[in-house]
Amino acid sequence: MAAPLPAWIRALGKPGATTFALMFAIDSLARASLTTVIPLVALRTLGNARDVSLLYTVTGWSAVAVSFLIPWIVRRYRPRRLYSMGAAILVIVPLLLATHTLWGLALGMALRAFAAACLLNGLNLYYMAYIRKQDFVRSEPLRAFFAAACWTLGPGIGIILYDHVGPWATYLLSSGSAVLLLIYFWRMRAEYGPALPLNAKLSTNPIANIRRYVSQPRLRLAWILSFGREVWWSSFYIYAPVYLVAVGRSDTAVALIMSGCTAMLFTSPIMGWVGQRLGARRHLILAFLSGAVTTMGVAVFFHLPWWSTLCLGLSAMAAVALDSVVSIPFLRAVKARERPEMTMVFSMYRDLAGLIPPMLFSLLLTFFDLPSVFISVSLFMVYCAWLARWIPRGM
Repeated sequence: MAAPLPAWIRALGKPGATTFALMFAIDSLARASLTTVIPLVALRTLGNARDVSLLYTVTGWSAVAVSFLIPWIVRRYRPRRLYSMGAAILVIVPLLLATHTLWGLALGMALRAFAAACLLNGLNLYYMAYIRKQDFVRSEPLRAFFAAACWTLGPGIGIILYDHVGPWATYLLSSGSAVLLLIYFWRMRAEYGPALPLNAKLSTNPIANIRRYVSQPRLRLAWILSFGREVWWSSFYIYAPVYLVAVGRSDTAVALIMSGCTAMLFTSPIMGWVGQRLGARRHLILAFLSGAVTTMGVAVFFHLPWWSTLCLGLSAMAAVALDSVVSIPFLRAVKARERPEMTMVFSMYRDLAGLIPPMLFSLLLTFFDLPSVFISVSLFMVYCAWLARWIPRGM
């Protein structure tokens, strides 16, 4: 008689916090391995940075527009089909990039953004269906921890394979990861169950969904806080390398510093433990304030690279502290009957945080120097800390 499998292995075969965290990690590897490659391909295809920025803007807004279909897909075909579709699209994206054409690049970028929205919405729906509200503080840090290695190593591995082995190697890594995600998801046989009744009223009007979301104060608060966290990460990936190069860091040093900051995600379990002890309200206030002070430090010590780099690392740790619990106000506040529509509106914070700040900072940098970006992000985090005071104390 065969010995029973260890409990942790059995846990990977059924829906739960560990399973969903592993799914998020595989999804992260499929996307992270292309993060540094796509700008390179875009620059080689278009020839200048201005056109690359325009392409990112157009494809980003296109993906946001198409994402309004997600609630209809969930209601019509259930979350399982939505998640499967997102994973299948990630399989196709590298094949489009491999065409080395402008249309393949543009379509691949737009579909990649749409796939990310499908996977995020689908996974959040499963979280709310299978995990008790009081357990979110423990499950959210686990999701960030599982993805830490993928976002720390994935971008570097992707560009190394692209430069030293061949583009096909990076594309194979990304597509292969998406195939693995699809197989694992279907092997798990997760069903959405009673959390979304079959007779629930369908709302396909995106304007009505947004109005309904905005009419609920706790959901508004959850969106702004998540948007604030994502603004930091978006600004970090764009402007931290620009700053490091401006102060004379080599390409290798830039890569190591960026990876070191991203590696702070490995502290997610610790941050989650702190969140359990402090409560989401106090944890978010302290994390936003810490991020504001350390991000401001980058601007204050702009001409002292060692000090500013230290501030950059500390601000990354504050951002990871936010990652650990910032989604909890939404997960606990959204009503079950409205989950597909409200989750779609909520998840738009990721796309808008990647589109709006660069547009505003482009205008800001027309009149001021680079430190103004870090000052602006810092002030916005102070505002988010002030808003976090309205999170219910018992959350």
